[in-house]
Formats: sequence, C-alpha cells, structure tokens
Amino acid sequence: MTRSKADDAAVHDMPPPSHPASASLSRWPWLLGVLPLGVGAFLGYQAAYTRSLGGFEAIGAAFIALVIVALVLVVGLVGFVHTLRPNGRGRVASRYSFVAAALVAGGGFSGWAAVPVFDLGYHAPVVLQARGEVSITLDGVAGFEPRGAGRADCQSVADGIDVERVVALSLGSLNGGLLRADIALPVEGVSIGYIALFVDAATLPAGNVPPTWEKAGPEINSASGGTSGTIRIEGAQLRSGAEMGAPTGSWPATLSGTITWSCGEWFAPDAAPPTTVVAQLLLDLSGGDWRPASDAQASCVFEADGSVWTVTTGDAGLLQGQPLGLMLDLGGDPRAGDEVQLSLSVHLAAPSATSSLPLGAVMAATSGRTINWTDLVVIDEVSPEGQSGRVAFNDLPMETTPDPTWPASLSGALSWECG
Repeated sequence: MTRSKADDAAVHDMPPPSHPASASLSRWPWLLGVLPLGVGAFLGYQAAYTRSLGGFEAIGAAFIALVIVALVLVVGLVGFVHTLRPNGRGRVASRYSFVAAALVAGGGFSGWAAVPVFDLGYHAPVVLQARGEVSITLDGVAGFEPRGAGRADCQSVADGIDVERVVALSLGSLNGGLLRADIALPVEGVSIGYIALFVDAATLPAGNVPPTWEKAGPEINSASGGTSGTIRIEGAQLRSGAEMGAPTGSWPATLSGTITWSCGEWFAPDAAPPTTVVAQLLLDLSGGDWRPASDAQASCVFEADGSVWTVTTGDAGLLQGQPLGLMLDLGGDPRAGDEVQLSLSVHLAAPSATSSLPLGAVMAATSGRTINWTDLVVIDEVSPEGQSGRVAFNDLPMETTPDPTWPASLSGALSWECG
C-alpha cells in the first residue's frame, strides 16, 4: 500500500505526542504555582524566624537564605537548558521552569517579610517580677537569730501570673552568716516543690564553702496563685560532696522549721531595667595618707522596685596619692545594724614603656595590679529603700597579698545620698 502526498502532509502537521508530566500540568496548572510558591514561602519564614532567635542563630538564617537563592538558580538554569531544545516541548518546559524560579523567589521574600509584619518571630517567655516578704522559724537551732519579715524576690511562671519561685534574701543570722532561701513552688504536671536554705558566701570568711540544706517535695500550702503561703520543712539535709567540698565550720546536719511568704503586685512586664543615678559621697579614713575628694560622687544602681542595690565610685579621694575606688553592696534589704559588703580598692597602673625599670620588671607589671580592702561592715543608719545612709568600719583588712608599702587595714566611715 502506497502513501499519498496528502498522507505525508497530514503526518507532518500533527503535533508531537504529549509527555505524561506535561499532560498532568495541563490538567492541574495550579500545581505550577502552589508548589514553588509554598516552598519559597516556607523557607523564607524559617530564615526570618531563625534570625529572630538572635545570637549565632543568624548563621542558620543566612544558610536558609542561601538555600533559597540556590533553588532559584538551579530551577532557572533548568529553564535555560530547555530553551536550547529546538522543539515545542523545550519551550514549554523552559517557560514552566522560569515561572517556578520566580515563584520560589517571590515566596521566599513573602515568607521573610511576613515575620516582622505579622509579628511571627520568636518571643522570649515573659516572667513577671514582684517584691515580697519571707520569715522563718527553725526548730531547735541555738545559733539562729531570725530577722522577722525579710525581703524576697518573687517570679511568675512563664507567660502567666502564678508564682513559681520565691528567693528570700535575708531570713536571719545562722552562726554569724546571713541565711537565705530559694523556694520553687510546685507546678501541676511539671514539677514538685523544692527548697534550698543557704548561708550567703559573702558573709563567711574568704574561701569558706557556704553550707546549703535541701529538701524536695516539702509540705506547701499556698493561696491566690502562690502569692502567699507557708512551707513546713522536715529534715532538710546539709549538702556536701566531692564536687563542692564540705562546708567549713560547725553546721547543723539537718534543718526543720516553717517558712511564711507573701508577694506584692507584679511589676509591669516592660518595666525599665535597673537605673543609675549620681550620689553624693563622703568617706573618712584613718590608717594611711588619705585626702578625701572635696565633692566626691558615686553611682547608685536601683532595682525595678526603687531600692538601691549598690553604691560605687572610682574616685572617693586619694590614698597615698592614688585614686581610691569603692563598692558598697547593700544586699537588697538593708536595715540599721545589718552587715553589708564594702570593698575599697587602689589600682596601680603598669610602668610606661619609657620607665627606667629593667625590661623584666616592666614586662612583669604590664597589666598593673589592684590592692583591695574588703569585709562586712555594720550599717549605722539607712533610709527604707537604701537611698541614703551611713556605715562605720574598723580594721577593714587588705584582701590581696600583703604589701608593706600600703596599710594592712583601714578604718573609717562612709556616708551616701542618692539622687
């Protein structure tokens, strides 16, 4: 059977057979838009969210952004290769590829932009702070002098208003050291209650290991979301171990007693951080060649509740011709008769490069050195929030290696007034 010229012409004019994938795209053209657009938007969102975590997470965000760029380039390259095919199928594939590359890029940009626009980035859990009071009675501990209602710091659960943690800053004096407590209230389905009683290391001789007594699951009765309550402690054990060493001195092996606490109103979540104001300062010393500054000023660091935490200055006057710095740590709840930490210091600068000292001596002293006098001192008088007051001290000892060219101890008085 012979083929006519008309048959050959009909065959020549027939379109090429359809590829299965091309047929699928023809039936569901929306796939061409949804898939690349969704992939780009997802990756863009992941990059922006990862960047909102802060810190080194920015490296991860940059990597995801590079993945988006790589996808756009690869899909675009596929489209370019298809343009080299001299038939209709190549033109269709190249058109699909270029559209897909553009949608991946557009989706990536949209996903990235949506995070700041709709506030979809990471938000740290909000933990509220409040000031409270805590008191304690210990059973049969002769060396304990209770303080009454001492200051406490209360913290809420994350993104909630129930109290989760209470830190008691001044419960009283135990064998001469300041007793504090860290109380974790139980969170239903998450954790049991826990309490740790400990002596503040700053109130112990240098180098002593502070004793700590722990009790898991104490009997806790609380009300109003944990804003007040009582804890009955039975046999809190003195902690010791090779990793921390045994506490120095004679301490009870166990502690039992009752703690009562109450928390005030929560501070605003966006409350300003501790602020610093200028203070007027007067320091009188004996024990060395001392010349007080005529108008010495210091910095008072306030907490969110308005109480003063520290008073510091780098130049209270000249001791043996060198500026004398100081730091007074009021500990959060100062009262007349309490002991607080006072540190006085002189920084000796390193010799200059043009010093006549031998090279070895200059190299040994390139970083200079600091002479410190540090100890607990007694508060004579103080305002309710610690914004003004006076401390007196006798024989404040040198903390560093003894230096015969400097006084071994200093005595005097310090007065301050913030604001």
